[in-house]
Amino acid sequence: MATDKDVQEVIDTLTNITGAANDKAFAETFSAAIAEHGAVAAAVAAATESSASADPSGSESTHLTEQQQRDHEQLRRIAEQHRLKLEEEDKRKLVEQDSKGEQAASVSQEEQHRQVLQHIVTAATEASSTLATVPIDSSVSQIPPAKPIPGSEEWHKMRRDNHKEVERRRRETINEGINDIAKMVPNSDKNKGSILRQAVKYIQMIVAENERMQADSDALVTAKFELDKAILEKNVAEATYQTINVQYEQLKRDYEELRKKMDELGDEQAVKKQRID
Repeated sequence: MATDKDVQEVIDTLTNITGAANDKAFAETFSAAIAEHGAVAAAVAAATESSASADPSGSESTHLTEQQQRDHEQLRRIAEQHRLKLEEEDKRKLVEQDSKGEQAASVSQEEQHRQVLQHIVTAATEASSTLATVPIDSSVSQIPPAKPIPGSEEWHKMRRDNHKEVERRRRETINEGINDIAKMVPNSDKNKGSILRQAVKYIQMIVAENERMQADSDALVTAKFELDKAILEKNVAEATYQTINVQYEQLKRDYEELRKKMDELGDEQAVKKQRID
């Protein structure tokens, strides 16, 4: 009975563990495996009890203990197998949840793409309706005519027309230039030749006046240089005069002192001479 009790305790413990699992199908499978193993364990226990009652020797006790150890080891293997199955089932569920999340994300992306496409279609529809209200210029939509064949009459006519257009633009440019010159030249005539001749004379007069003014400017520059030189020389002369004047005053004072001393010496000699006489 001790063996049956130990086996039953292990079975109850494993059953409680599987009952706490989230997967109902796995719990049922594990309970069935435990029940099957329990039946085998009960049969083994009954056989051992009968053998124990028949021959209660020490060798049979040893055999019973080994049988119990084998039963416990087998139960542990079963529990380990079912634990691995439970982990695989959990991993499979996680993978399914991830795939469902990716599907939901892809669905949301598809929804966003659909909204963007719907917005583009709406904008294109509005643009097409707006363009439909704009009048189309038939002159713009016309296809330009093909170029004529080189050497044909139409080709020569097109070249003459192009040359005439170039000449017309050139004459317009010349006329605009002459009119601008006429505005600047005083007392100009309306004749183009007269305007050009007067413009030439006016330009020559301006050039001559410019040369004269340039010469006067050069002369003024030279005169200014000479004036600056004379001012510098004057300043040097004034400084020299001041120096000479200071020296003259000093010499004058020295002369007065010497003269005074000479007069005193002369008076002393005269007094001595009178005393000697």
